[in-house]
Amino acid sequence: MKKILSMILCVALVLTLLPTAALAVETFTASDAGIEFIKKFEGFRPEPYEDRGKWYVGYGTSCNPADYPVPLTEEEADLLLRQALMSKEKVVNDLLRKYDITITQYQFDALLSFTYTLGSQWINPEYRLCSYLIRGIHHYDEVEVVNAIATWCHQGTTVLNHLADRRLQEAYLFLYGQYDNNAADMYTYIHFKPNGGEVENKTVFFPVGRAYGQLPVPELKGKIFAGWALADGTLLTGDEIAISNLTVTAVWEGESSEQVPEVEEKPDVGTWINPYSDVDEGDWYYQYVRELSAKKVVNGYPDGTFQPQKSLSAGEALKLILLAAGYGERAATGRHWASGYLTLAEQLGCLRPGEVTDLDQPITRDLIAKVTAIALGVGERQGISPFEDSESGYLLAMYEEGILEGSIVGGKRYFYPESDIIRSEVCAIVSRVGNWEKDTQNDPAQSGYIEYFGKKIPVLKNVAAAPYDKNLFVLNGDTMYYNDPNYTTALGVDVSAYQGEIDWEAVAASGIEFAFVRLGFRGYGEEGTLNLDKNFQKNLEEAKAAGIKVGVYFFSQAITVEEAYEEALFVLEHLAGAALDYPVVFDWETISGAKARTDGMDGDVLTDCAIAFCETVELGGYIPMIYYGLHLGYEMYDLTRLTDYDVWYPQYGAKQPGMYYNYRIWQYTDKGSVPGIDTKVDMNLAFLPY
Repeated sequence: MKKILSMILCVALVLTLLPTAALAVETFTASDAGIEFIKKFEGFRPEPYEDRGKWYVGYGTSCNPADYPVPLTEEEADLLLRQALMSKEKVVNDLLRKYDITITQYQFDALLSFTYTLGSQWINPEYRLCSYLIRGIHHYDEVEVVNAIATWCHQGTTVLNHLADRRLQEAYLFLYGQYDNNAADMYTYIHFKPNGGEVENKTVFFPVGRAYGQLPVPELKGKIFAGWALADGTLLTGDEIAISNLTVTAVWEGESSEQVPEVEEKPDVGTWINPYSDVDEGDWYYQYVRELSAKKVVNGYPDGTFQPQKSLSAGEALKLILLAAGYGERAATGRHWASGYLTLAEQLGCLRPGEVTDLDQPITRDLIAKVTAIALGVGERQGISPFEDSESGYLLAMYEEGILEGSIVGGKRYFYPESDIIRSEVCAIVSRVGNWEKDTQNDPAQSGYIEYFGKKIPVLKNVAAAPYDKNLFVLNGDTMYYNDPNYTTALGVDVSAYQGEIDWEAVAASGIEFAFVRLGFRGYGEEGTLNLDKNFQKNLEEAKAAGIKVGVYFFSQAITVEEAYEEALFVLEHLAGAALDYPVVFDWETISGAKARTDGMDGDVLTDCAIAFCETVELGGYIPMIYYGLHLGYEMYDLTRLTDYDVWYPQYGAKQPGMYYNYRIWQYTDKGSVPGIDTKVDMNLAFLPY
């Protein structure tokens, strides 16, 4: 025991050096020239002022109206600006690090100025600037880069000329390092109003003094485009020289260019300004509320709130989902305004007559799953449900189609089928339904992106893809097989005190070759105490005695690197040098359905925690491994920093694993039955046994 304690102390001593060495990541901060560049546009205001319902002070720093009763000095405003920029610096640095993007200091300053006014909404691979950075900015010419930046110059559908000027100067700073430039005199724009149609980019910037060239062509179903008309009816040809800003309207065949009707423009989602006091960029539903609010599908309340947790009535939910599924507006068929949508739902078979009797009352999540599936023409599906609390075939179908995902609690997925559907959840469903295409299969290796719950996530460079052939997986009873002669797989279980007393001899006789035993866990409450699994020592010893290869896992709720070290040292202390065939696993999971200390965890901090834990157990003589599913893998962890570690991947109820990136073990069910274990148990397939 003295030897083990000495080893742990040595490990702890070595690890005190790691945060500034092994875990260091190069980052940018704003240069003094970059600060002055931002100040030039913001201007100095010593007292709080209101702009579009929000309050600012100094150099455009957010505040509350009563925060500064005494006017600020310029020095105080400068300090506030620098403090406010720290969060924006992190946003840009996170993007650069995640996609291995190399830029210069002046390019960083340009992106920082851009982000200071816009927030992080531009960091989406579906938007040009973000896409150009990921693919390599050197592939694009000046005009393309200028348009990728300057297109973010709207409030709603209106071009703000002062914002367009700022964007042009940011573009020239990004391109040429000119902090003082005249880009606003070098470009002019045409704002294209598609008159009921669709056009890819509504505001396009052109170099002054050159012909416009080919103009964009809008699309409107059933119409033939005739040209772009100025206010006086003159049609542009593209041969004109760009001199000043213009607004033109699409003319469709059969219309007179002199009497172009006014059709309200569809707003761009990217230009939406958040009016809600209770919806933040960090909220999981932010992107869905933003999309539907910008498209005027949903709106908030007069007090400036959205009330994302408020239950939605059956009438409102039916209307939103049926419209998103493409069924069109419905007139009332009874006294209630939504009766037409109820009639349609009953005609489609989404609801049985009488199943919903009060359209003003909330509707359950279970019924929403059924309505959504049938409205999309997707039938019930057979198979193992990924949800702990529902066996619904409609829910399974919607899960497999990426429409409904439920919540993860303690490593298990729940749907809460009898709970009321709430506004934020319906926004997510409606967005996913609107973007859903039946029977389409995306190949990330070809497309360059991964589709995940309505998002397109770029494939990461230098992170290996899973090499497994999905057609070779076969489930027979509770046993998953991978019929590839190039692999010799092994079948395993993972257990904790929840499984109670285990007959390990019977488990081994059934064909189980390995087991992960829970060593302990950190509580998800505020204190986050460390706990030893009460059956750990017994399970470890008896599994090994039965000839089963053993690894251990620790259920983490670490929120700092120091806590991850603490967890790893806790593991080493209780292993006390015991030999293991399989890894020691860092099993960090989100907690849904309850308030947890890990709520709002930052992905970079989580990645730091995983590295700290893994490096610590490796120094202790064990093989490290990380456990994560699709959400953590695609949206939280920076996988480019975790390529040295094997992965244990959970996905229940699927015919084949869905993770694009490589993993060594697949946890394919949480409802397995194994002789010697009286409860349901997680089962695993190792592709490369240890």
